[in-house]
Amino acid sequence: MFPQARQVGQYLAAYSQRYIPRDMLRLGHRVVKTERLTGSDVNCKWKVSWVKGSRQNTTQETTPQTKIESEDFDFLVVASGYFARPYLPVLPGLEHFTGQAIHSSTLEKGRAGLSTIAETTPQGNTVVIGGSMSGVEAASALALRESSLRLSTYLGSGSPQKNNKVYHVHSRPFWTLPTYLPCETSEETVPFLPLDLAMYDLSRRPPGPVEYTLGPLSEEKIAKTNDYFRSLLGAEYERYGHPHQQSPLAKADPQPEWVAIGNDYAEFVRSGGIKTVMGRATSIHPQSDTRIASMKIETAEGSQILEDVTSIVMATGFTPFDSLSFLPDDVLSSLEYNTSDPFLPLILDKGGTLRSEIPDLGFVGFYRGPYWGVMEMQAKFLGKEWAAEDNTPGEGDAKNKSERELLRILRQPSVDVRRAQFPMGDYVGLMETFSKDLQIERTLSSGDDSRTGPVIPARYAHGQEDVEARRTLDSLRAISCQDHSTAAQAAASLAVFRALHGTWRYTQTSATGERVGSGTVAFIPRYPSNEIHDREYVLETRQDEVSAGFQVSSVGRAVFCLSEAGTRESNPGIQVYDVTTDRDREESRLAYRLHLTPFYREEGVGEYVINAERVHANAAEEPTARGIRYTFHFQGVSITEWECVQVGDRTSENNTNSESQSELLWQNIYKR
Repeated sequence: MFPQARQVGQYLAAYSQRYIPRDMLRLGHRVVKTERLTGSDVNCKWKVSWVKGSRQNTTQETTPQTKIESEDFDFLVVASGYFARPYLPVLPGLEHFTGQAIHSSTLEKGRAGLSTIAETTPQGNTVVIGGSMSGVEAASALALRESSLRLSTYLGSGSPQKNNKVYHVHSRPFWTLPTYLPCETSEETVPFLPLDLAMYDLSRRPPGPVEYTLGPLSEEKIAKTNDYFRSLLGAEYERYGHPHQQSPLAKADPQPEWVAIGNDYAEFVRSGGIKTVMGRATSIHPQSDTRIASMKIETAEGSQILEDVTSIVMATGFTPFDSLSFLPDDVLSSLEYNTSDPFLPLILDKGGTLRSEIPDLGFVGFYRGPYWGVMEMQAKFLGKEWAAEDNTPGEGDAKNKSERELLRILRQPSVDVRRAQFPMGDYVGLMETFSKDLQIERTLSSGDDSRTGPVIPARYAHGQEDVEARRTLDSLRAISCQDHSTAAQAAASLAVFRALHGTWRYTQTSATGERVGSGTVAFIPRYPSNEIHDREYVLETRQDEVSAGFQVSSVGRAVFCLSEAGTRESNPGIQVYDVTTDRDREESRLAYRLHLTPFYREEGVGEYVINAERVHANAAEEPTARGIRYTFHFQGVSITEWECVQVGDRTSENNTNSESQSELLWQNIYKR
């Protein structure tokens, strides 16, 4: 549902094999120059020159001995994107720091780099700089690394680890969105849907034509967006998933808040695994051991010093300029090329697709915003434009000029000109505008209401005979349906699993309501111990007992695992293992699975409930007369309280043939 980078690569390789003749691709070639040919006797408009070379030496300079090849073409598409070169800010003192200092794009985020980092880097704190997508991702990955390192000491696999901190330094408030969001579809049910299906639903647009919006944001629009996230995510989640929303800096400069995606970030902040600092890193001061330094941060309240820093991760984005270096200077001038603004280096028409004065040059994916659907539309639009006999500027020229002027205004962000994180981020409006220009009729999502359902590329396929589009739409309907489908199970399982992270206090009561015990449970994340699982917690239970007037504590351990796509033995969901641990190894045995039901509305605004039944791994081990059930109470995307109860069957004393009825045996109630 949310593929990793390697899975996207596999998809693109399969797409290429299916649709693109091999002789059309020339990989491992670096374009060094392009020339736009002009004149009445010129048939081809572009001469493209390149050198052969591996992917590793794409920035290598050409020499007189370098063999340059060239060929002429009718049209040129620039599809090299924004992420040409990692951006590394200049920080005084960084040149003397010999600890780890890397860009987030090179960060090893999995278990593979765990031992290497632990052996080569002295124990100390890590600072992640940057508050956008990669900042949240990097901080979460490093917090998981630290959590896994601390848990590994329980098995005697290394020396006791210092409680190293992960600081996340960001310059503005931002919202962190989990990958699944609650989506109200009726009065009774509230399913969890992938965030793009929930956010890019046509029903969220106001009545009337869906128009593409571009330009500065008003204070009213910013406030409306914040209110939407606040109502969607809930007040409990906002405390940790919306860092520094009350900062004086945010109040003094009401710029649009940014958005990042991360399932684990907010709960790591809650548990202390990530320490957020709103401000700007201004200098680094290495110690006598230059692998360790302090870092100075300027905040709205003054200077702050982060001590014992041994690793710095620059989650500071990319610059797009290398992606344009092969274009002629006169063409770049016509495109209003500006190297001082990496957000808007060019001023383009038609949703970032071309410039009408240079109709034989097109762009696909050269913008910042949601990509897949828009890139398909941009490619289709260029195909239509270039297939036409007359592709000179026409009726849309006035609209193009208006769009250009709005882009020029956005190049000057200030208190008065508030620029969104993604200047072309109106995904729904952009898709709808392209569909009108291309005369593609959007496929209905369900029923006959044309203004409902999410905007996805499959709804804008050419014709109804597209087998792949139909397959995708069928899959979409399965995701959205309110039943026990595999997709619904996967969504509910991830939503519950994510929200359990952290420590809970519980009380246990008997069938008569008498309090018989209390304690805490802590869900501590670590790298999955088996590749069939995507996420894993070590569950530590400490039960307080009264014995001879003294308070003592007993400890139990289990492992909760999540398989998002399922395994050969079971559908997607949560599996629980009993664990025995000694100094040398950990042994686990699958104890049971959780079978979850879709959400339903509870009394009270914004409150939802999901139930789960414990299904034993071995049916023979499951008692026939009693079972354990879980109930998770949600506000937005956070679990505010959950219950675990054991019930048994009892039969009416007056009629032994009557149906069995459920009887509560004991109940645990868990709260933060």
